Amino acid sequence: MKLSALKHGPAALCRMDKALLGDAARRESQLYIILSACLTIIVGTFVYGFAFGLWRSPLQGLYSAVKMPLLFFSVILTTTVINTMLAQIMGARISLRQVTMSVLLAMAVTAALIGGLSPIVLFLIANMASPDPSLVGKSFTDPLVASSASTYWTLLLTHVAVIGTAGIVGNIRLYRLLKNMVPGRMAIYLLLTWIFVIGFIGCQLAWLFSPFMCKPTYPAHFLALEYYQENFYERVLRAISTLITQH
Repeated sequence: MKLSALKHGPAALCRMDKALLGDAARRESQLYIILSACLTIIVGTFVYGFAFGLWRSPLQGLYSAVKMPLLFFSVILTTTVINTMLAQIMGARISLRQVTMSVLLAMAVTAALIGGLSPIVLFLIANMASPDPSLVGKSFTDPLVASSASTYWTLLLTHVAVIGTAGIVGNIRLYRLLKNMVPGRMAIYLLLTWIFVIGFIGCQLAWLFSPFMCKPTYPAHFLALEYYQENFYERVLRAISTLITQH
Protein backbone atom coordinates (compact mmCIF):
# COMPACT_ATOMS: atom_id res chain seq x y z
CA MET A 1 0.00 0.00 0.00
CA LYS A 2 2.80 2.41 0.93
CA LEU A 3 4.68 1.60 -2.27
CA SER A 4 1.54 2.19 -4.33
CA ALA A 5 0.91 5.49 -2.57
CA LEU A 6 4.38 6.70 -3.50
CA LYS A 7 4.13 5.27 -6.99
CA HIS A 8 0.90 7.16 -7.65
CA GLY A 9 1.64 10.29 -5.62
CA PRO A 10 1.29 13.92 -6.80
CA ALA A 11 4.68 13.88 -8.53
CA ALA A 12 3.79 10.74 -10.51
CA LEU A 13 0.41 12.23 -11.41
CA CYS A 14 2.05 15.39 -12.74
CA ARG A 15 4.61 13.41 -14.74
CA MET A 16 1.92 11.08 -16.11
CA ASP A 17 4.72 8.57 -16.75
CA LYS A 18 4.47 5.15 -18.39
CA ALA A 19 4.22 3.28 -15.10
CA LEU A 20 1.17 5.29 -14.03
CA LEU A 21 -0.43 5.02 -17.46
CA GLY A 22 0.03 1.27 -17.38
CA ASP A 23 -1.51 1.01 -13.92
CA ALA A 24 -4.43 3.22 -15.00
CA ALA A 25 -5.37 0.57 -17.57
CA ARG A 26 -5.42 -2.22 -14.94
CA ARG A 27 -8.48 -2.46 -12.71
CA GLU A 28 -6.50 -3.84 -9.76
CA SER A 29 -4.34 -0.70 -9.67
CA GLN A 30 -7.02 1.89 -10.40
CA LEU A 31 -8.21 2.13 -6.79
CA TYR A 32 -4.78 3.35 -5.65
CA ILE A 33 -4.69 5.93 -8.44
CA ILE A 34 -8.19 7.17 -7.63
CA LEU A 35 -7.41 7.48 -3.91
CA SER A 36 -4.15 9.30 -4.62
CA ALA A 37 -5.86 11.65 -7.10
CA CYS A 38 -8.68 12.43 -4.65
CA LEU A 39 -6.23 13.08 -1.82
CA THR A 40 -4.15 15.35 -4.08
CA ILE A 41 -7.26 17.31 -5.02
CA ILE A 42 -8.36 17.71 -1.40
CA VAL A 43 -4.98 18.84 -0.09
CA GLY A 44 -3.98 21.01 -3.06
CA THR A 45 -7.30 22.83 -3.32
CA PHE A 46 -7.69 23.22 0.44
CA VAL A 47 -4.31 24.95 0.73
CA TYR A 48 -4.88 27.18 -2.27
CA GLY A 49 -8.44 27.96 -1.19
CA PHE A 50 -7.14 29.24 2.14
CA ALA A 51 -4.62 31.43 0.32
CA PHE A 52 -7.43 32.59 -1.99
CA GLY A 53 -9.58 33.97 0.81
CA LEU A 54 -6.94 34.98 3.32
CA TRP A 55 -6.60 38.52 1.95
CA ARG A 56 -10.11 39.28 3.17
CA SER A 57 -9.79 37.52 6.53
CA PRO A 58 -8.69 34.18 8.05
CA LEU A 59 -12.36 33.20 8.34
CA GLN A 60 -12.92 33.84 4.63
CA GLY A 61 -9.77 31.83 3.96
CA LEU A 62 -11.28 28.90 5.88
CA TYR A 63 -14.54 29.19 3.94
CA SER A 64 -12.65 29.17 0.65
CA ALA A 65 -10.48 26.25 1.77
CA VAL A 66 -13.62 24.18 2.35
CA LYS A 67 -15.29 25.21 -0.92
CA MET A 68 -12.38 24.64 -3.30
CA PRO A 69 -12.36 20.82 -2.99
CA LEU A 70 -16.16 20.84 -3.34
CA LEU A 71 -15.81 22.90 -6.50
CA PHE A 72 -13.26 20.53 -8.06
CA PHE A 73 -15.32 17.41 -7.36
CA SER A 74 -18.44 19.17 -8.68
CA VAL A 75 -16.58 19.91 -11.92
CA ILE A 76 -15.53 16.26 -12.18
CA LEU A 77 -19.08 14.97 -11.66
CA THR A 78 -20.61 17.49 -14.06
CA THR A 79 -18.15 17.27 -16.92
CA THR A 80 -17.62 13.49 -16.88
CA VAL A 81 -21.08 12.74 -18.27
CA ILE A 82 -20.86 15.52 -20.87
CA ASN A 83 -17.37 14.48 -21.98
CA THR A 84 -18.47 10.85 -22.32
CA MET A 85 -21.40 11.85 -24.53
CA LEU A 86 -19.17 14.08 -26.68
CA ALA A 87 -16.55 11.33 -27.02
CA GLN A 88 -19.17 8.86 -28.26
CA ILE A 89 -20.64 11.42 -30.66
CA MET A 90 -17.14 12.00 -32.05
CA GLY A 91 -16.75 8.25 -32.60
CA ALA A 92 -14.28 7.51 -29.80
CA ARG A 93 -14.80 4.15 -28.17
CA ILE A 94 -14.26 5.25 -24.61
CA SER A 95 -16.32 4.28 -21.57
CA LEU A 96 -17.72 6.39 -18.75
CA ARG A 97 -15.21 4.76 -16.39
CA GLN A 98 -12.29 5.78 -18.61
CA VAL A 99 -13.56 9.34 -18.93
CA THR A 100 -14.06 9.59 -15.17
CA MET A 101 -10.50 8.43 -14.57
CA SER A 102 -9.19 10.90 -17.16
CA VAL A 103 -11.02 13.93 -15.77
CA LEU A 104 -10.08 12.95 -12.21
CA LEU A 105 -6.38 12.80 -13.15
CA ALA A 106 -6.56 16.13 -14.97
CA MET A 107 -8.10 17.82 -11.93
CA ALA A 108 -5.55 16.14 -9.65
CA VAL A 109 -2.69 17.60 -11.70
CA THR A 110 -4.39 21.00 -11.57
CA ALA A 111 -4.79 20.74 -7.80
CA ALA A 112 -1.14 19.73 -7.36
CA LEU A 113 -0.03 22.76 -9.38
CA ILE A 114 -2.14 25.33 -7.53
CA GLY A 115 -1.20 23.72 -4.22
CA GLY A 116 2.46 24.14 -5.13
CA LEU A 117 1.85 27.77 -6.06
CA SER A 118 0.17 28.56 -2.73
CA PRO A 119 3.36 29.86 -1.03
CA ILE A 120 3.84 32.36 -3.87
CA VAL A 121 0.23 33.48 -3.55
CA LEU A 122 0.62 33.86 0.20
CA PHE A 123 3.75 35.96 -0.33
CA LEU A 124 1.84 38.17 -2.77
CA ILE A 125 -1.02 38.62 -0.31
CA ALA A 126 1.39 39.37 2.55
CA ASN A 127 2.69 42.33 0.55
CA MET A 128 -0.79 43.74 -0.10
CA ALA A 129 -2.73 45.67 2.52
CA SER A 130 -5.75 43.80 3.87
CA PRO A 131 -9.04 45.73 3.81
CA ASP A 132 -9.94 47.75 6.90
CA PRO A 133 -12.85 46.18 8.84
CA SER A 134 -14.50 49.62 8.90
CA LEU A 135 -15.19 49.29 5.15
CA VAL A 136 -17.86 46.63 5.79
CA GLY A 137 -21.27 48.02 4.89
CA LYS A 138 -19.98 50.82 2.68
CA SER A 139 -20.75 51.14 -1.03
CA PHE A 140 -18.21 49.55 -3.35
CA THR A 141 -18.03 52.89 -5.18
CA ASP A 142 -17.22 54.84 -2.01
CA PRO A 143 -13.89 56.73 -2.41
CA LEU A 144 -12.71 55.27 0.90
CA VAL A 145 -13.03 51.78 -0.64
CA ALA A 146 -11.11 52.65 -3.84
CA SER A 147 -7.71 51.34 -2.74
CA SER A 148 -9.04 48.04 -1.36
CA ALA A 149 -11.35 47.67 -4.37
CA SER A 150 -8.42 48.01 -6.75
CA THR A 151 -6.49 45.37 -4.80
CA TYR A 152 -9.55 43.12 -4.80
CA TRP A 153 -9.94 43.26 -8.60
CA THR A 154 -6.20 42.75 -9.13
CA LEU A 155 -6.06 39.70 -6.87
CA LEU A 156 -9.26 38.29 -8.35
CA LEU A 157 -7.87 38.41 -11.89
CA THR A 158 -4.57 36.99 -10.65
CA HIS A 159 -6.35 34.00 -9.11
CA VAL A 160 -8.38 33.47 -12.29
CA ALA A 161 -5.18 33.48 -14.35
CA VAL A 162 -3.35 31.08 -11.99
CA ILE A 163 -6.19 28.56 -11.75
CA GLY A 164 -6.99 28.85 -15.46
CA THR A 165 -3.38 28.22 -16.47
CA ALA A 166 -3.04 25.31 -14.05
CA GLY A 167 -6.27 23.85 -15.41
CA ILE A 168 -5.05 24.00 -19.00
CA VAL A 169 -1.73 22.40 -18.05
CA GLY A 170 -3.52 19.71 -16.05
CA ASN A 171 -5.69 18.80 -19.03
CA ILE A 172 -2.81 18.90 -21.49
CA ARG A 173 -1.04 16.27 -19.39
CA LEU A 174 -3.96 14.00 -20.27
CA TYR A 175 -2.72 13.72 -23.83
CA ARG A 176 -0.35 10.90 -22.85
CA LEU A 177 -3.25 8.97 -21.34
CA LEU A 178 -5.64 9.66 -24.22
CA LYS A 179 -3.11 8.35 -26.75
CA ASN A 180 -3.33 4.98 -25.00
CA MET A 181 -7.13 4.94 -25.19
CA VAL A 182 -8.00 6.27 -28.65
CA PRO A 183 -6.15 6.05 -31.99
CA GLY A 184 -4.64 8.76 -34.18
CA ARG A 185 -5.68 12.39 -33.98
CA MET A 186 -8.80 11.55 -32.01
CA ALA A 187 -6.76 12.04 -28.83
CA ILE A 188 -6.06 15.66 -29.80
CA TYR A 189 -9.67 16.32 -30.75
CA LEU A 190 -10.90 14.87 -27.47
CA LEU A 191 -8.33 16.84 -25.49
CA LEU A 192 -9.33 20.17 -27.05
CA THR A 193 -13.02 19.41 -26.57
CA TRP A 194 -12.54 18.43 -22.94
CA ILE A 195 -10.46 21.52 -22.17
CA PHE A 196 -13.26 23.70 -23.50
CA VAL A 197 -16.00 21.83 -21.61
CA ILE A 198 -14.12 21.66 -18.30
CA GLY A 199 -13.04 25.29 -18.60
CA PHE A 200 -16.48 26.61 -19.52
CA ILE A 201 -18.38 24.66 -16.88
CA GLY A 202 -15.64 25.04 -14.28
CA CYS A 203 -15.69 28.83 -14.54
CA GLN A 204 -19.45 29.04 -14.03
CA LEU A 205 -19.45 26.53 -11.16
CA ALA A 206 -16.65 28.52 -9.52
CA TRP A 207 -18.85 31.57 -9.83
CA LEU A 208 -21.80 29.81 -8.19
CA PHE A 209 -19.56 28.67 -5.32
CA SER A 210 -18.40 32.27 -4.76
CA PRO A 211 -17.19 34.15 -2.92
CA PHE A 212 -13.72 32.73 -2.58
CA MET A 213 -12.22 36.16 -2.10
CA CYS A 214 -14.88 38.27 -0.41
CA LYS A 215 -15.32 41.95 -1.28
CA PRO A 216 -13.87 44.34 1.33
CA THR A 217 -17.33 45.88 1.85
CA TYR A 218 -18.87 42.55 2.91
CA PRO A 219 -18.33 40.52 6.07
CA ALA A 220 -16.79 37.09 5.56
CA HIS A 221 -19.47 34.69 4.34
CA PHE A 222 -19.82 31.24 2.79
CA LEU A 223 -22.29 31.96 -0.04
CA ALA A 224 -23.94 35.07 -1.46
CA LEU A 225 -27.05 35.40 -3.61
CA GLU A 226 -25.48 38.28 -5.56
CA TYR A 227 -23.41 35.78 -7.52
CA TYR A 228 -26.58 34.26 -8.97
CA GLN A 229 -27.55 37.59 -10.56
CA GLU A 230 -24.85 37.48 -13.26
CA ASN A 231 -22.32 35.00 -14.60
CA PHE A 232 -18.58 34.53 -14.32
CA TYR A 233 -17.77 36.09 -17.66
CA GLU A 234 -19.71 39.28 -16.93
CA ARG A 235 -17.82 39.75 -13.65
CA VAL A 236 -14.39 39.21 -15.23
CA LEU A 237 -15.17 41.78 -17.95
CA ARG A 238 -16.31 44.19 -15.24
CA ALA A 239 -13.10 43.64 -13.29
CA ILE A 240 -10.97 44.33 -16.38
CA SER A 241 -12.93 47.45 -17.35
CA THR A 242 -12.80 48.75 -13.77
CA LEU A 243 -9.00 48.39 -13.60
CA ILE A 244 -8.58 50.04 -17.02
CA THR A 245 -10.81 52.95 -15.99
CA GLN A 246 -8.94 53.46 -12.71
CA HIS A 247 -5.59 53.56 -14.46
